[in-house]
Amino acid sequence: MTDYRTLRRAAIALPLVLLPSVAWGQAADATAARPAAQMDLETLVRAQAARIEGLEERLRLLEVAGRADPAQAVASAAPATGVAKTAPAATTDTAAGKPPATGRILRFANAEAAPPAADPSKTGVKFVNGLPRLASADGRSWFRPRGRLFFDASATGGSDQGRNVSGTSLSSARLGFEGAVGDMSWALEGDFARNRVVWKSAFVTFRHPLFGLDAETSLGNRFNDRTMDGSAGVGAAQFRNFNVVAGAILPQRGYWGVGVQERVFGSNWHASLQATGEDPNNIGDNNDGFTVLSRVHWNPVKSKTATLHLGAWGFREGLPAGATGVVRNTALAGDFNTLVRLLPGTPGSVRSDVGYGVELAFVSGRFWTQNEWGRRVLYRDAGNLHHSAYSIDAGLFLFGGRPPYDARRGVWGRTIVDRPVTEGGPGVLSIQARYENVDYSDLPLGGQGRSLTLGTNWYLNGITRIMLDLTQWELDNRAGTNPGKDDGQTVNARFQLQF
Repeated sequence: MTDYRTLRRAAIALPLVLLPSVAWGQAADATAARPAAQMDLETLVRAQAARIEGLEERLRLLEVAGRADPAQAVASAAPATGVAKTAPAATTDTAAGKPPATGRILRFANAEAAPPAADPSKTGVKFVNGLPRLASADGRSWFRPRGRLFFDASATGGSDQGRNVSGTSLSSARLGFEGAVGDMSWALEGDFARNRVVWKSAFVTFRHPLFGLDAETSLGNRFNDRTMDGSAGVGAAQFRNFNVVAGAILPQRGYWGVGVQERVFGSNWHASLQATGEDPNNIGDNNDGFTVLSRVHWNPVKSKTATLHLGAWGFREGLPAGATGVVRNTALAGDFNTLVRLLPGTPGSVRSDVGYGVELAFVSGRFWTQNEWGRRVLYRDAGNLHHSAYSIDAGLFLFGGRPPYDARRGVWGRTIVDRPVTEGGPGVLSIQARYENVDYSDLPLGGQGRSLTLGTNWYLNGITRIMLDLTQWELDNRAGTNPGKDDGQTVNARFQLQF
């Protein structure tokens, strides 16, 4: 490994040796130095001092990056210019001559991630994902808007029980803001979906060291860190909707909760711990539930050519008396057609519940696979119940980009588009397949269901993609208005803009 401490000493010592010589020569040539000459010399000294400080900081980053991953040291030294992009090191297209990227310079541009800290090198007005990012003159504060639009269309056929429904919807219209002051950042968003407006991201994050590691503490309403598919937000998922593990093995309060969350990051792992009440849309006519949730991920293999992901998570939830909607209906063919739902039956009075699951994913070149399993146990005075789900996913990026795996958080990030359609290129095209299974049969009148989905994504640029999924589904409900077995096919399409 290159000894960056030697480079640092040389970079600092050389200007210090040369500066006195330059100053002495100027003094010898001028017997009566004019005030203007003195001012020029002072300006030169100050400029050289500032340059020394910048070189020392650059070399410090090189030394740190070199200790963590020698292959990424060169990428860490490159100055951040233009618009930052998400490019996980394990999946960067090195064949095109691009150095692997690191999280120190390139932003993980994911909607549910904490906004990055302020950076003194980024001042003025810059455009990020098509919108202006305003930074103060000293770079210690910044601000920008963010949001998303999802336009959906869906059509179902083949059902024998009246589930053949088609239509269009505006499934998400989200607008918000994010910013930072030094190492403190924040995000605030409201979302219009299903004909109502709710608060989503509304949190403040403080970055700090913890036992020599990078860490962040978040206060407020932040997306859960639970399951690989459900930790990054549906805008980053490879399919149009979360898999059934994220959708069925979740607390009664759902994906969000107001509370505190701590995340710690290592070179090839992360761990989180979160304690929350319910989301901010609770009208306050009853006690909140209380949930403690944790997730860890580890990359035992992390190289330029392949990355292996192992993960585990779990939660425990205490419920208020009379809590309803403890187990939700599960969508097997997208969220538009509410008739294609697997019904959990009536679990009765539940005082608390525990959920847990495991993750296995692999990324190599343009290929990826993601597999998850989860189980939830409901604790009741009348006897405990449980239900489970699993999902097997795989896909291939045909051209224009690579699977956007974020090794820092163990989730999917924003896809890098090498040649956007909006700039005359072909964009990025991917294909994928998913098999899912949900089992509610241990619950009173609970059903069973499964589905197979074939999908494709066309990324027009870094903020826009067109999605098309074809799902063959099977239901065996024991409750509801149409109990019994049914099957059919559903086509879902989405135009997604996320900035």
